[in-house]
Amino acid sequence: MVSLNSPLLIIGAFLLLTLVVGLTSKQATTFRAYAVDTKRLSTVKLLATLLGTSFCGVSLLSPVEVCYSAGLSKVVLTFMRALTLWLTSLMWIRMAPFIQHLSIAGTIGSIYGKYPRIIVALLATCSAISVVKDQINAISTMITICLDSINPTVITVLATLTLMLYATLGGIRSVTNTDVLQCITFVIIIALIAKLMFEKIDNPTLDIVSFLHNQEKFKLSSLFHRDRQPLNLLFYIPFSCFIIADPGNIQRIYMCASPAQVKKVFLYGSLLYLVIMFFVCLIGLFVFAGNPTLSIPKIWPYIISNMPSCFKISVVICVLGMAMSTADSYLHLCSVMVAHDLMESIRGVKPISYLLQIRVAKLTALACGSLAMLIAIYSSGLLIDHRIAHALNIFDTIDGSIIPPLFILAVFGFRGTARTALIGIAIGILASLACNQWGFTIGFAARLTPAIANSLGMMAAHYLLPQPAGTGWVGLDAQQKRIQQLTKAFKRHKKILDLE
Repeated sequence: MVSLNSPLLIIGAFLLLTLVVGLTSKQATTFRAYAVDTKRLSTVKLLATLLGTSFCGVSLLSPVEVCYSAGLSKVVLTFMRALTLWLTSLMWIRMAPFIQHLSIAGTIGSIYGKYPRIIVALLATCSAISVVKDQINAISTMITICLDSINPTVITVLATLTLMLYATLGGIRSVTNTDVLQCITFVIIIALIAKLMFEKIDNPTLDIVSFLHNQEKFKLSSLFHRDRQPLNLLFYIPFSCFIIADPGNIQRIYMCASPAQVKKVFLYGSLLYLVIMFFVCLIGLFVFAGNPTLSIPKIWPYIISNMPSCFKISVVICVLGMAMSTADSYLHLCSVMVAHDLMESIRGVKPISYLLQIRVAKLTALACGSLAMLIAIYSSGLLIDHRIAHALNIFDTIDGSIIPPLFILAVFGFRGTARTALIGIAIGILASLACNQWGFTIGFAARLTPAIANSLGMMAAHYLLPQPAGTGWVGLDAQQKRIQQLTKAFKRHKKILDLE
């Protein structure tokens, strides 16, 4: 008989609650509603789904280990995701012409034509499958650490089937509603874990602060040591500019009702991201203060062993919430890319009924989710060929070298031809393969170099080859100028009221 304290029963209850929330969401009656809802979502809901997408399954595991082992020199980089969200909030006026689109591929296609749109849709879909696979692996890893008596494959498959079901049937409304539940869940549990680790330290707070201050890796001066690679902080700024064009986060822009809401959601999101990540890093600090001699593989087993048995399951649920809220967003992204961008590009001017698009979207979500689950299960069981893992790393680099330059240039006013975009794409792919050949497979060099090569290639193609009229750089359109004027007038009026 299964007791009420059974971990499997508690996890099952959480998955059931998530499924109920997802399936009871209002069903979409148009493909636009299925893809981005009706643009009537509150800022709170949009914040929850943005944070749910930004915090993935390893957002709890990795920063704690980095904070414990590397100190300030590396933990600062875990906060830099907030910089990306903040930079995105600065694009709010520039996003006005594109806010009615349904995907990043649609935005790129509206500027560069059909073939770049197809390439971006295919790359974004494959990349999203890889993201879902990573979330499934994160769930399996945490279950292995926390629950020795349970086969991790069972819960991993159950969690994947759950998110596949509500993401397929309910579309973006189900994804958004479950993201709210999952975001609340993992935020509360992160704070709870930090509190428990603090209580495990016998020393007074002042002694803890003094102990950490005396550690070389937690001093501010450690950021400027040569062996700490301080230039990583400088390289992350241009890197953040390029990862602005993450298809999952950009999809949240298309869900906003107006450019002003885009600014509000991403600005608040960047601040909340800092707060949540601060509590995650506190866990690593408190563990180090409690036992500074652990090796990296023993950090999380130490945390689990020092928690009451009734709270161990909360760590699994926390990772479940973080991983599922990311996976369902990217699974939904796959369905939109295939049913909207690929179908429209292939069919051309032939009209497509929304019923057919929704049907294709649902089938796509099921197929992509199943594929990601199979890859994750085989890779976690070490049955996957090492060449497949190597190919996935190369693909991730290629994806990051193509989509960001096309999107950022389009948003900031560059209007190029399909030929210009395809030349940039080809150069970006060649640069990605060259980086891989030279051993730059991870880090900033692997991401920045091909993206910069893509951008420079597009600029060279535009200025060296003959171009039709209407291409090149354009300024703000009438709608953007109107928004800018209203914003300035509002600020002046507010300043006058404050002075009075």
